[in-house]
Amino acid sequence: MGRTGWLAGWMVLLGLWTACGRTLPDDTTSELLSLKPPSFCTPMTCESQGLDCGYAIDGCGGTLHCGECAEGQACGGGGVPNVCGPMPCVPATCAARGATCGALTDGCGGVLDCGTCATPEVCGGAGVPNACGPPACVPATCAALAKTCGQVADGCGGVLECGACGPDETCGGGGTANVCGRAPCVPTTCEALGKDCGPVSDGCGGVLECGACGPGETCGAGGVANVCATPQCQAATCEALGSNCGEVLDGCGGVLECGACAADATCGGAGEPNVCGTGTCVPVTCAGLGKDCGRVSDGCGAVLECGGCLAAQTCGGAGVPNVCGKAACTPATCQALGSNCGQVADGCGGMLDCGACADGQTCGGGGVANVCAAPGCRPTTCGFLGATCGQVADGCGGTLECGTCAAPETCAGTGVPNVCAPPEPLCVDRDLGSALPVSLTGSTVEARDDHAASCGGAGAPDRGYLWTAPRAGTFTFDTARSAVRSVIAVYADGCGGQELACASDGISYGGGARVAVTLTQGQRVLVTVDAVAGGAFTQGSFALHIDELRSSEAGACFDNMDNDGDRWVDCADTECRDDPRCKGQGCAHHDLGSALPVTFQGETALSGDGFQGTCGALLQQDRAHLWTAPKAGTFVFDTSPAGDPDAGGHALYLLTGCRGTELGCAANPHPTTQGAPALKLTLTQGQTVLVVVDGMARPDQDTPIRYTLHVTEWVSSEAGHCHDGADNDADGRADDADPDCRGR
Repeated sequence: MGRTGWLAGWMVLLGLWTACGRTLPDDTTSELLSLKPPSFCTPMTCESQGLDCGYAIDGCGGTLHCGECAEGQACGGGGVPNVCGPMPCVPATCAARGATCGALTDGCGGVLDCGTCATPEVCGGAGVPNACGPPACVPATCAALAKTCGQVADGCGGVLECGACGPDETCGGGGTANVCGRAPCVPTTCEALGKDCGPVSDGCGGVLECGACGPGETCGAGGVANVCATPQCQAATCEALGSNCGEVLDGCGGVLECGACAADATCGGAGEPNVCGTGTCVPVTCAGLGKDCGRVSDGCGAVLECGGCLAAQTCGGAGVPNVCGKAACTPATCQALGSNCGQVADGCGGMLDCGACADGQTCGGGGVANVCAAPGCRPTTCGFLGATCGQVADGCGGTLECGTCAAPETCAGTGVPNVCAPPEPLCVDRDLGSALPVSLTGSTVEARDDHAASCGGAGAPDRGYLWTAPRAGTFTFDTARSAVRSVIAVYADGCGGQELACASDGISYGGGARVAVTLTQGQRVLVTVDAVAGGAFTQGSFALHIDELRSSEAGACFDNMDNDGDRWVDCADTECRDDPRCKGQGCAHHDLGSALPVTFQGETALSGDGFQGTCGALLQQDRAHLWTAPKAGTFVFDTSPAGDPDAGGHALYLLTGCRGTELGCAANPHPTTQGAPALKLTLTQGQTVLVVVDGMARPDQDTPIRYTLHVTEWVSSEAGHCHDGADNDADGRADDADPDCRGR
């Protein structure tokens, strides 16, 4: 029975009691009301209800406190009241996260789409994720820019420090900005040194021949090495001549006054010329005086004429008055020449050794021969650039003067900078007049296709030349030494005239062609130099020769033309092979003497195609160098460094002479990715070889190259020779590229 039922029962009983006339004591009612019903409810606990947090009822009118949840939990967090569970997750919003673009998690397992950016902004562009901003700049790196030294802009407003170079390199020394390298040595010239006679070092290991002096002069006679001058005459004195009276010639064109004799003596009276004595003076003779030139006193007041000297001598030249002789040469010194490295000619036939350079410097590196300096820039040339007129930059801060054009050509006439060409399409590029013989070089590169002969030439660029026969006769026209598959044609009366002859061959080697035409005196012809159209070598450098047809090549063995029309040119002709110069020097562009080691820089521009090795280089211009072994031994000839940015593919071969036996041939069409050509050869002392560098830069067209030629004595290992630029052990690798030098 519940509490309500119990109370109602008591009230019923009380009512019955009163109805029967019975009364209760006054305090009975209050006692009854104060009585509590008996307890029949059992309170529940937190544990019995499975509760562990918060406030709950016990089921009997009471309240329970079930405790607190651990950190990270909430009461009812798992969805069950008064039971601890995980904190409830409140999803984030794009705005709350400051996001304006892209996808973003809401923190409760969902993904928010915060929109897209307006152009040109990109999401995260300013470096803030999920926020629109300008595109971010990605800085470059030294490695990505292929830079190894100095400071370089990173492309985003910053500066990269790309390091420093080794002791024997400079930053940009090889011609590439911010790349460590060594600049090759630039040989000087006789003109630059102000020398005009004798051998002089070129500052790069080679020797320059500066010529001979004219009559009456000797090399170094004026006290300046390798400069022609009239020998200085040392004038005699009365005392030196032992004279004490009369006039005596000083041996150098002057007259000495040696005084007068006493009253009792006469000048020469004792028989001694110009010496006071008693008696009659007997005049002396030139022979008696041992004089053979100039004027001398006869000792008795008269003057003798003793004659003149031969062309190679001067009067008093050897220091003896009135005696013919050559002036003694005073050798120069390294200090006087301002040289501090390498070998230098002393101006008197000898060589000076001016020492070696310190680390980080090379001999001639700064462009001054035989002076140590950090490697500098190697200037280019007009020929290498293909420039024939105007001014062009030499690539090293200087300016080249490439000449002027002959009328009617103008500089850049066809729009090609620094190239002579007619301003309007013309069939004639130049009028050669009536000169004979004619020998000129040119190029069909950038030329127009104005001509087409019966034997070829249509579709290929060409050049046209007017020429007038100076007399009646048969004349030969050829293009020997041309680096193009040439076609030569001759037309009567100039432009539009009848074709008199045409040929696409006729020379024994290379791309030359030849024709012979009989002309009358004063007859004018148009000579065209064209090429076989289609395929390779349809344009490039050429040589044009005109001469009267001869019966023999003898006597004309070094003019680069086929004078007798038998297909053979110069030393290749049997009539020239007995000429001593055909054994080497006649066809060489440079005589390197017997210097060792040799470092020679050159280029093949405007050299013509005079040679072809067995390893390649057909129809390419080449350069020949004469070298004589100073001693018996094994020598290395190479064209390192292979990484020269100006070097093109090329071949290197050695010959016994102009048309001699080939002693070796090496070629590399790609020197920037492979080792440069190198040849090892054993020679006897005094043996001379012809060293030829031939171009291979392109397989379809003649392209001039620049090269550095080394001649060194062979060693078994590159170690100890790691900074001379040469391949000393002939393994195809020089200096740091050779394993023998790594880490040194």
